[in-house]
Amino acid sequence: MHVKILGSSAGVGRSARTTSFLIDGHCLLDCGTGVGDLSVDELLRIDTVLLTHSHLDHSGCLPLLADAHATHGGPGLTVHTQAETIAALREHMFNGSLWPDYARMPDEHAPWVRFSAVEVGDAVPLSDGMATALPAQHSIPSIGWLLEGAWRALAFSGDSGPCLPFWHWISHVPSLTDVICELTYPSEQSELAVKAGHMSPALLLPMLELLPPNVHLWITHTDQLHRQTAMKQLKEGLPALINVHQLEQGVVIEL
Repeated sequence: MHVKILGSSAGVGRSARTTSFLIDGHCLLDCGTGVGDLSVDELLRIDTVLLTHSHLDHSGCLPLLADAHATHGGPGLTVHTQAETIAALREHMFNGSLWPDYARMPDEHAPWVRFSAVEVGDAVPLSDGMATALPAQHSIPSIGWLLEGAWRALAFSGDSGPCLPFWHWISHVPSLTDVICELTYPSEQSELAVKAGHMSPALLLPMLELLPPNVHLWITHTDQLHRQTAMKQLKEGLPALINVHQLEQGVVIEL
């Protein structure tokens, strides 16, 4: 299983792209602005979307991706996410006002966007592995995802503040080799991070003590303004034997 990073920024500007990871060419983990860099042929190969939550930096390209399928004869999309997220997308995004309602077109029984509700612990089969919905703690209903390939596993926190159930869950995955975790604020803004459902180094470091050794920790969703400070603070307190990297567009993680 190959996970290609299309976007990992907390916002846009210049070359920044928001959260979207391409799995084996046919599945997206979140659907942020990084999807816009794909060719039409690449867009049409995507048939599955694993969505963490409804915020636009994670879901904003979903209507445009559906449009590519509708206008170029694609197979359409199955979107796996929580029922609360589906309800938000139906009410605010796929409502026919801002964009054609591809969740009901061309036919309510066979739309271009097909929603599939999942709860924490539910598994979605992939072509070369499995994706499992994980707990998260954000300002709105949100989940993380665990991707398990033949030999290795990757956990993605999504947008989340400190969520002990997430870290306890992944600490018991024997094949865990990679963790992608958000880090939005520096430690001085930890109070704001908690209110917004995000992470700071001070909040993240206690969680990392639960990880097994030699796990690769990938930091995502960092604001350009705070990136250097937050990464410096994290590395200063990082437990031994955990390798930390800044997640960048174009990185490929093999599972």
